[in-house]
Order: sequence, then structure tokens, then C-alpha cells
Amino acid sequence: EVDELPKHSWETMVGNVQMHVKSLNFGYRSELMTNAVKYLNAYATFTDDHTLRCIDKKGKETTLTAERFIVATGGRPRYPDIPGAREHCITSDDVFALKTPPGKTLVVGASYVALECAGFIRGVGFETHVMMRSIPLRGFDQQMAMQIKNYMAEHGIGFVEGATPTAVELTEGGRKKVSWKLADGSFGEAEYDTVLLAIGRDVCTNELGLDKAGVALSPNGKIPVVDEQTNVPHIFAIGDVIDGAKLDPPSATTELTPVAIQAGKLLARRLYE
Repeated sequence: EVDELPKHSWETMVGNVQMHVKSLNFGYRSELMTNAVKYLNAYATFTDDHTLRCIDKKGKETTLTAERFIVATGGRPRYPDIPGAREHCITSDDVFALKTPPGKTLVVGASYVALECAGFIRGVGFETHVMMRSIPLRGFDQQMAMQIKNYMAEHGIGFVEGATPTAVELTEGGRKKVSWKLADGSFGEAEYDTVLLAIGRDVCTNELGLDKAGVALSPNGKIPVVDEQTNVPHIFAIGDVIDGAKLDPPSATTELTPVAIQAGKLLARRLYE
């Protein structure tokens, strides 16, 4: 017999997540040292196809040359071009660093990242709504996607369908007032404690100096590759930044950490074993 329902501590969870991330980072650094890999915590840009200019957080500059390069800079969450988005919203990168519980939450987007975030925020006890512009889980089987959406709705997650946010304002009480436009041309608004944006990610390629190395980019900013090789034979790319990868099944995505890790392992073996 249980006298009361178990309680969830947001602060304890966030503390444990942050400690886990730090332990992972420490482990990776240790493995690099063990394998005699030099690690530089610096921002690198190409100055030509064999040279990098690296600047650390103290402004110290280092020049590196190499026979081969692998670009694996990943991506960052996208922000909509609306008033208040960057000032008053968070993304999936931020949610596990919130020092206080999210409270009533609006998740903007219907990707798997958006629905995962909405699901666990509701699962730990907070009122959660999802703002969906068109369909859930675009690119996936829509019969299954609707099963997931209906399941979430049955478990207390509200959906604002056919809506696109137009502004996010901070109220006097510290809440976020979200305004949106519906597909039929009408407008709506509501207040939330937290607004989480999950509308996609942009790849980090525009400030790497790839043009100086002669690396071609697709219109979406990604790097076209064939077997991880760019148009420059000695420069390779893996992870979120690549364009044109052929996966089996075709619906699989390169934008997942385990996929990038495996691609890196296989590329290393192909180049050096």
C-alpha cells in the first residue's frame, strides 16, 4: 500500500543530468589522452585546404596543418524570425539545464524532438501543449504518426493545430504570452511559464571558412558527400552536417549521435587500417 503518489524532483533530475554530461566529457577527454590524441578547445576556421586557424576562449591563436580533415561540427536549434523568440524561449538544448521546473509549457514544433520533449515534460507532471503547423513527424509513416499524436492527446497533452507563432512577450508576472496565427487566418494567444522551440536545427558550416578550403555546400548549408568524402578529396564530413548520405532504410536519419559515431569509426578504419 502506498499512502501518497510518488513525487518528482526537477532539481534532482537536472543535477543528475548535468553530472552525467560532465562525466561523459571527462571520459572522452581521458580516452583521447590515453590514445595520444591532442585535444584543443578552440574555434577552428580553414585558411586554405590544408590549414586551420584556431582561437581559444582566451584569444590565443594556433595554426594547424594536416594531411586530412574531418568536419563534424553538428547543428544548433533553429529559432523562428519572430519578436521575443531568442529572448524568451528555450530549445531542446536548454531544457535539462533549467534550474526551476518548467511549469505550464508550450512546445513549438511536431518533430520527434518536439514530441519527445512534450512527452517527458507531461510525464513528470506539468501541463503541456504542442503547437503544430501542419502534420506530426513529417517524413515518417503518417498512420503511425497519428497513433502517437492520439496517444499523447489521450494522456493529457493539448495540441494547437494549424498554428504558427507570431510573437512571444514577457508579461509583468514573468510568464510568456505567445501569439499565433491559424491556417484559417484567425489569431490566438495564451500564457505559459516555458516556451520550448523544436522547429528544426541548422548545421554549423557557415563560419568554418569552408569556401577557402574549396568545399562545396548545398543550398541548405549542408556538405554534399559520397561515402563521407566532400568534393575536396582529403576533407571528409560526418554527422548532421552531411548532405546526400544513402541510408538503409531510406527513412533512417543521419541526424542521430549513434549514426555519426558509427560513421566516424568506419571512416577511421577505412582511412588508416
